[in-house]
Amino acid sequence: MGSERVKLDEPLSSHTTLRIGGPADLFYEAHNSGELIKAVRLARSFEVPVTIIGGGSNVLVSDVGVRGLVVKNCGGEMEIRERSLFGFKKHKALPIDPRWVGSEEGTMRYDFSDLDYDESEYPDVEVAIDSGVSLQAAMFNLFEHDITGLQWYARIPGTVGGAVFNNIHGGNHVFSEIVKDVVLLTKHGDVIKIPAKSMRFEYDTSRIHQSGEIVLEVVLNLKKGNVEKARAVADEWRRRKSSQPFNSAGCVFKNISEKDREILGYPTTATGYIVEHILNMTGYKVGGAMISPNHHNFIVNTGGATAKDYLAVRDEIVKRAKETIGMELEDEIIRMGEFNY
Repeated sequence: MGSERVKLDEPLSSHTTLRIGGPADLFYEAHNSGELIKAVRLARSFEVPVTIIGGGSNVLVSDVGVRGLVVKNCGGEMEIRERSLFGFKKHKALPIDPRWVGSEEGTMRYDFSDLDYDESEYPDVEVAIDSGVSLQAAMFNLFEHDITGLQWYARIPGTVGGAVFNNIHGGNHVFSEIVKDVVLLTKHGDVIKIPAKSMRFEYDTSRIHQSGEIVLEVVLNLKKGNVEKARAVADEWRRRKSSQPFNSAGCVFKNISEKDREILGYPTTATGYIVEHILNMTGYKVGGAMISPNHHNFIVNTGGATAKDYLAVRDEIVKRAKETIGMELEDEIIRMGEFNY
């Protein structure tokens, strides 16, 4: 791949939003899907394990690092495909509960329901985007072409590939709503294209969590919409989410279901509400890892935190939730590397 492109013992703390993580044995940045495919196929031909990262959010990397090759997927292209009136079948998204009920209590006093609006009246546009493209860069770039539909995911860090992998949610929207097709690299090195209905999208997950496939490209169903309105919504979305700290990996746990919210009698499905108001864990800290006082479903790196510190805080939350409300919280953060502690 080129000696100047491949790094040895690269600290992964430099490539994650949490700023935690030991070294990768081998590290390579793929700038497009072609380079990503080549790197993965080469590594596998030498029986070297491969790990893919994107923007480095939503992951916790072990203190001892990751063995084998880590490929940072960070680049690519977009292709806008105008739809004719009769050229495409109408896209129908599968219904998925985004597990979002806004809260007026505690530090999470934000809601997005007043920002939601229907775009179904606008013309459809298909956009093919390489998986390494930044989600926020894609949103702003498409606004320049009067294309809307990504405004619901403003201020969510990471790549388009990561958005597909985790089927991310923004308020009452989930990413699978706009996914038409996904191009994947299989474990055997084949490139396949599958429809969204075959992705097994659910809340914060997809088939890729089990299949070991790698996202190469996604085809999105977007709109030739009201770009001024979309920009205003994205700006307000980002303002309301400003309490979410960047020196973190994102939400530690999945939100609870609407059924569990009703059973428990809570005003919101947000797990942060439970941590703050039910478990009373504001300010809980181990080493450099601390529950964020601004958003209690975030564990932040206050400086020098290790993965062990992070997990100690996470484990205490899980323990207290089990003891207090009898609920086993579900992890949202993906672990990478060896965790023997």
